[in-house]
Amino acid sequence: MRGNLAIYERGLRAQTRPCIPVASIGNITLGGTGKTTTTRRLTRDLRKAGLSPGIVLRGHKRSGQASELLISDGNGLLVEGNMAGDEAAMLATTAEAPVAVGKRRERVVQLLQDEGATVALLDDGFQYFRMRRVVDLVLIDATFNLPEARVFPAGYLREPLDHLRRATHLLITHADLVDEDRITRTIELLREHAPEAPLMRSRHAPAGAYQLDDPDTMIAVDELAGSEVMAVSAVGNPASFEALLQQIGADVAAKKVFPDHHAYLPEDWDRVREALNGHKVDMIAVTEKDAVKLTAAPLDLPPVVAVAVDLEITHGTENWDVLIERLQQASR
Repeated sequence: MRGNLAIYERGLRAQTRPCIPVASIGNITLGGTGKTTTTRRLTRDLRKAGLSPGIVLRGHKRSGQASELLISDGNGLLVEGNMAGDEAAMLATTAEAPVAVGKRRERVVQLLQDEGATVALLDDGFQYFRMRRVVDLVLIDATFNLPEARVFPAGYLREPLDHLRRATHLLITHADLVDEDRITRTIELLREHAPEAPLMRSRHAPAGAYQLDDPDTMIAVDELAGSEVMAVSAVGNPASFEALLQQIGADVAAKKVFPDHHAYLPEDWDRVREALNGHKVDMIAVTEKDAVKLTAAPLDLPPVVAVAVDLEITHGTENWDVLIERLQQASR
């Protein structure tokens, strides 16, 4: 990773110049930090600021042969969900912005410009060195033990911590799930490697829920309080989803964790049933990312409810506003 980065930093290989300004939303660790939720929040805020954002993803574990593919024009999915990838499908159905996928992200940006985008958001792009960005927003999960982190395969870092120097902005996610001492230690380490980057904190705030067979009817979060639920997920940080359910006031009586980006099959409901082990629960709770991939649940299982979340900036809102302004200026 150091060698690959050095090729671009020393000018041995030129970075491509995208046709419109690009902001990367990435991380430095393996596993989920909340990139997709952050991308959706940033998309909505840019729209409020008068810009026309489009979203770029690689399309992890998507099917199909197209090297670059427009999967949404801002009005829902244009293709089958498995041709998009789970994060892309979720954003296509909830972000109200054009979404495109492909390995060569600079070509994907061109697809978005053709759809009228004036700025592109690169979901999971911190390690994509080939293309220049106006903003490199790096997410750090507060529950991750950053001081003890090691680079993969010895640990869960994608690249060394000193590479945080490339970050233009830092966002600590899930900050409400740890104590202030843990936050302080994380901030000290971030300041050591990225002393100038504006710093923010956030939490994943529950916004409501909906049954899989009736996604247009939202259920208020307080209606889940006091319920016994089974948590089913295939995300990078399943513990954060379970903590979210507990924050709502639900009792997580059982759980089933599938690998991140798992492609659900109908027979997976048998594995859910086995994990339930006869325990009576009021509902099965899943994430929005899982909801776009799940097949219809058998009738003998409890109702399946997807829990929707929004990113809430809890500290450093002024830095978030500056990030928006930076993209506004670059788009002029």
